[in-house]
Amino acid sequence: MRPRRRALVATAAIATLVPAAVVAGSVADTAPPAPPPPPPEFRILDAKVSPRHAYFAGRPVAIAFRIAAPEAMALQVDVVRDKTDRPVRRLRLPAAAPDVAQRLDWDGLTGGGKVAPNGSYRIRIRGADGRVRRGGTFRLRSHTYPVRGRHADRGPIGTFGVARNGGRTHEGFDVNAACGTPLVAARGGRVVRAGYDPVLYGNVVIIRGERTQRDYWYSHMKHTPRLRVGDRVRTGQRIGSVGDTGNARTIGCHLHFEIHSRGRPIDPAPELRAWDRWS
Repeated sequence: MRPRRRALVATAAIATLVPAAVVAGSVADTAPPAPPPPPPEFRILDAKVSPRHAYFAGRPVAIAFRIAAPEAMALQVDVVRDKTDRPVRRLRLPAAAPDVAQRLDWDGLTGGGKVAPNGSYRIRIRGADGRVRRGGTFRLRSHTYPVRGRHADRGPIGTFGVARNGGRTHEGFDVNAACGTPLVAARGGRVVRAGYDPVLYGNVVIIRGERTQRDYWYSHMKHTPRLRVGDRVRTGQRIGSVGDTGNARTIGCHLHFEIHSRGRPIDPAPELRAWDRWS
């Protein structure tokens, strides 16, 4: 009887060393968990950016597209500056549905709240798979030229700082153009003055530039301004027409344009010429 008892005890001891899953004949209970499924692939359809030539404080940059995908997904949309190949602003779509028009508007500000630099930009769209898709290209500028038509510098008499009657100096820059030529806001912002000055400026509008410490003066306009103090104006928005009011009535039609930085007039000529090149 004793040898048989020892055999039973030995069998029981071996059984305690074998995992329960093996004893039960189950292999699945000990296999590693299955890896998560790969993120769904998707394609960008009908990508469009408008306007292609954008101005800060003008129309926002509209980014539009659809996706072809098996399900809704989160997307990261980057506004990338070509010069640095780095995003200046990161926008997100938490659940972009397949074949549904998606639209994001960009206001021209960086993620830090500053005005994005002039230059070329592109849209980069990234999904959960980490791959980048293209969403269009555009150019951004800070200002536009205020005269929308044929124009020319008035010459030395119209430059900044030249002497004027009564010991004054010329605080702006004169641009000749035909009476009635459209005038637009060089930089969007808020109207701080709109009215008539019979001595010097005639019909005049002054706009405090968006995100600047500058005022932009538009003088000798043909008609009484329709704008009122406090009105918001976009870059490139029509604000009036070239005229010969004020002391321009004996000179002829032209725009007298001034920029005041922190309350002091500065020479606008270099900036006007730069804006004229790209407008």
